Amino acid sequence: MGLFDKLVGKKETVLTPKAALALACMTVVAADGGVDEEEMATLKRIVKDDQQAFHTAIKVYKDLSTQECVDLVVASLNPKQRVAVLVNLLDIAMADGVFAGPEEKLLVAYLEALQIGEQVVKDLVEMIALKNDHSIFEE
Repeated sequence: MGLFDKLVGKKETVLTPKAALALACMTVVAADGGVDEEEMATLKRIVKDDQQAFHTAIKVYKDLSTQECVDLVVASLNPKQRVAVLVNLLDIAMADGVFAGPEEKLLVAYLEALQIGEQVVKDLVEMIALKNDHSIFEE
């Protein structure tokens, strides 16, 4: 918080749904402490190279705490968009087959905030695990 924030008030941040998607994915990608080139390319691909959404997400990510990002993302989405965001977050987190400690904590925070039913989450996890299981193609 800046020195004069209390005097001038803090401007309320509003995200488009696509910027919210970008911000959510950014928080999960960066949960392990860094973002490599491949992860950055994934983020850009998720928002279909929408530079405005991408840059808005970066600015918000730098300005807010992780929990504030989670809360802002959820407030910016309708129920269908929340499920789509969760699918993207799970896909990113499950890409390497391992949830890291900070990544897992963040996913739990999103799951609680998004308020998506447990059965839906289980079904999504199963589908993404199947999608990422390349061993089923080896013979």
